[in-house]
Amino acid sequence: MNFKTARLNAYHQWPQRTKFKAEEKFDSCLERNHNKIPFETAKLGNPLDNNQSVYIGHYLDGLEALPHRPDYMFDHCFRVIDSSSKMRYPKKGLKGVAQGLGKELVKAAPAEWKVITDSLCRNLPAPTLMFIVRRMCESYAPQNDASKQFSGRVVDCTGQLFYDEFIKKFSVDQSKCITPIPSGELLQSASSFMRLYLSGTVGTQKRRNIYPSLDLTNPKNTLTDARRIEFLLSIWLFTMRNERAHGSALSPFKTSKSSLERYESYYFSMLACYIFSLGALSISNPHMIRASEIESCCLSNTALQNNFFTRS
Repeated sequence: MNFKTARLNAYHQWPQRTKFKAEEKFDSCLERNHNKIPFETAKLGNPLDNNQSVYIGHYLDGLEALPHRPDYMFDHCFRVIDSSSKMRYPKKGLKGVAQGLGKELVKAAPAEWKVITDSLCRNLPAPTLMFIVRRMCESYAPQNDASKQFSGRVVDCTGQLFYDEFIKKFSVDQSKCITPIPSGELLQSASSFMRLYLSGTVGTQKRRNIYPSLDLTNPKNTLTDARRIEFLLSIWLFTMRNERAHGSALSPFKTSKSSLERYESYYFSMLACYIFSLGALSISNPHMIRASEIESCCLSNTALQNNFFTRS
């Protein structure tokens, strides 16, 4: 398929809907799962003011785009995070929310948010880890404001030494010179390391020739639950949100690279953003939802998505 031509033809044929190959595969997957969408909502308490009604409106607008556009639901969930949290982060914007919400959540309900964070980090799809690693490599030597802001958030969360040694280990060419586009093999290795890093657990086997800050057998190098949430929000989800808001990416399901894996990745991104939006509500509007209910929602949805995409 010539996707440039296909996109233009789909534009000209509107309002008739044109399916691309990834969309056809997803529809087939839905049929095999008896049209059961891999997402379930949590129950919310009654809204007590207009702001709380606005949050529910965002959810409704996003839900109407499912099952085919989880990226739209993702956008609306981020609006809930921003709207319900910004009063507690004056003059810091959405960046301040993304960097600070984790501390609030863990402080309010440490046991529940440890389980939630473990579940999200353990089930991160491989394409999502690759996305994170690529952005870290591309932005290490900033070329513009966007990459400078991204690399700054990485340093804020992980520390400059970790970032430096991560790049020296995984973002080099055959001559061991730093490159923004490392080989596929190194990207795979970096993604595997990132999964271990985000697990927040102390490693049991020290790797050979490992840089000191990358040695996960050292408890000092493990991330706290609050830092893991900051990583997911600030480095992963906030970056996706910015790229979508700035219009710098193609429609995710109408390109030659689209696949069922891309649907899985976007559904998981949507789920993570939804869970953190519920967390933001639990802090600003405790009557709407409790941390224990968010935990149940997270666990049931990760199981639902794993079953849906594994069977496909």
